[in-house]
Amino acid sequence: MKTITSRLLTLLMAVAFGLPYPASAHDSAGKNPNIIFIFTDDQGWGDLGCYGHPDILTPHLDKLAQDGMLLTQFYVGAPVCSPSRATLLSGRFAPETGIHYAIGGPGGDRYNSTQLLDPHLPNIYKTFSKNGYRIGHFGKWHLGRINAPPRSAYGIDESEEEREPGRRRNKFGKIRTNANRSEIVADYGVDFIERNRDSSFFLSLWINDPHAVLDPTDEQMEPYLEHTHKGVRDHYRSSQTVYYSIISSIDKAAGRVIQTVDSLGLSENTIIIFSSDNGPSPLWSQATGHAGSGLAGPLRGVKSSLYEGGIRVPFIISWPGTIPAGKVDGRSVVGAVDMFQTLVRLAKLPDELPSSLDGEDRSQVFLGQPSPRTKAMMWEHRFSNWGRSINDSPRLVIRDGDWKLLMNPDRSRIELYNLITDINETENRARYEKEIVKDLENKLMSWWKSEVPDIENAPGNAGQVKWQIPK
Repeated sequence: MKTITSRLLTLLMAVAFGLPYPASAHDSAGKNPNIIFIFTDDQGWGDLGCYGHPDILTPHLDKLAQDGMLLTQFYVGAPVCSPSRATLLSGRFAPETGIHYAIGGPGGDRYNSTQLLDPHLPNIYKTFSKNGYRIGHFGKWHLGRINAPPRSAYGIDESEEEREPGRRRNKFGKIRTNANRSEIVADYGVDFIERNRDSSFFLSLWINDPHAVLDPTDEQMEPYLEHTHKGVRDHYRSSQTVYYSIISSIDKAAGRVIQTVDSLGLSENTIIIFSSDNGPSPLWSQATGHAGSGLAGPLRGVKSSLYEGGIRVPFIISWPGTIPAGKVDGRSVVGAVDMFQTLVRLAKLPDELPSSLDGEDRSQVFLGQPSPRTKAMMWEHRFSNWGRSINDSPRLVIRDGDWKLLMNPDRSRIELYNLITDINETENRARYEKEIVKDLENKLMSWWKSEVPDIENAPGNAGQVKWQIPK
C-alpha cells in the first residue's frame, strides 16, 4: 500500500505541475521485452569506433556496445539491399525468396524471380504481431514495387511512406534531404516509442544512410575537415569528410532513440540492436565517387561481393540486466537468417516457429554463452562487383564451421578459406583440402538446385573476374 500511495502521489504532483510522469523499470514488469532494430544501409564492418575505426566519432553506438555485446562474426543474407532485408524478415536464405538484387534496379528488374517479398511467407513481424506486439517500421523498405501490397500485409501497424512525392514536408514539418535522413527516421522512432511506451513493441528503424548519394551540410562536415587538404577546403570536400559526417549523423540519431528509451524507464525491458544491410559502397561508382570511404576493416570485399567485406557487418545488441555488458564475441557465427528464431526465443514468445526457417536459435550467444553453429549458411549473388577485381567473388558461397567455400556452378572458380586463420581470404586452400571441398560443394549445390528458383537466370559474367589483362 505504501508503494502504491507513493507512486500515486508522484503522479498527482506530475499532473499538478505539468511534469512528465517518471517511469520506472517496474512499469514494464511482466511485459514481453520491446525490440528496437536499427538497420543502416551500406555501412561497413569497420565504420564505428567500437570496431576500431581511428577517425569516425560514434560515441552513442560505442556506449551501446559497452552496455551490451558486440559480435565480430555477424553475417547478412546478401551483399546488396533488397535480398539482405528479405532474409532478415523471412528467416530464409535470400535466394529462396526469389529476390536476388535491388528491387527496382535494372539488375533486379531483369534477374529477380519476383519484385516483392511474398506477403504470404511467414515473417518476424507477423509472429510478433500475433503475440500482441505493436509493429512499427520506419525508413527504408525496398521489398516491393509501386503496386506491392500495403505494409499492413506484412504485419506492420505503423510506417512512413517510402518515398514522399514532391519533397513535401513529413508529419514533423521537415523536408527530407540527403543530409537529414537519419534524423527524420529517429523522429519517427522517438514518436513511436513515446506513444507505445505502455505496450510491447517491435520497432524497426531502417536508416537509409550511408547509402549514396551523400550530401551533408557544412555543419555536419565541420568536425572532419582535417580529412580534406587545406589547399582545397574552400571549394572541395574529400570523400572521408563527406562519409564520416554521415556516420556521425547515424550515431546521433541512434543516440536520440537510446536516450528516449532510457528517459522513459524502458531500458531494462528493451532489446536494442544495431547492424547494417551489407558492406560499404566503394569509390568506383558514379553515386559514391565523392563519398565512398566506408571500411570493412581487415575484410576483403565491399558491397556486391560475397567475400567477407560484402556480407560480414557490424552487430551490437544491448539488453541491460540480461545481455552481458562489455562483451565482445569474436567466435560465435550468427546471421540475419537467425534473427527470426532468436528474437522469438529472447522475447519468450510461444513456440510457434514455422518449419521453413533456414536459421537457428542463437539466443544463448546473446545471453553470454558463445557456441558454434549447427547449421551452415548459404549465399548466391548473380552479379559481378564494381571496382577492383579482387572484390569479384564467385557466385555461390557456403560458410560451415571455420570453413568458407566460394564457387561457380560450373566449377570455373573454387576457393576455400579457413576464416579463423585467414580472415583476409588470401590463402586459397582448395587444392590442399579436397575432402572439405567435396563435402561443402555437395551441400551447397544440393541446396542451390533444390531450393533456389530460376537458377539459370543470371548474367553471363556472374562470378567471373572481369578485368581484362593485356595479352
